Amino acid sequence: MEAMNSTTITISERTRRELLRVAGELQMKRGKKVDYEEVIEFLLTKSRRDEGLLMAAVRPTGRSSAELREALLQGRAEDQRGEEELENRHA
Repeated sequence: MEAMNSTTITISERTRRELLRVAGELQMKRGKKVDYEEVIEFLLTKSRRDEGLLMAAVRPTGRSSAELREALLQGRAEDQRGEEELENRHA
């Protein structure tokens, strides 16, 4: 195990609550108590894994903003129609 130096950082109350929430989720998954170091390592590792996904998502598509907006609006309209059909079937 790597020797650690102790450092104090200042975080907001909201960030502290979120770290505690993630810690609770990790504790449930792992079945053992975790500390802030483990939580932060988990979040850093997760962000590195998701970086490839982010880069793929922001890669140029060769389509204009107007085309992308139109496709998004069409998708939303299709979702809305699907939800309405589902509601009508189960009403």
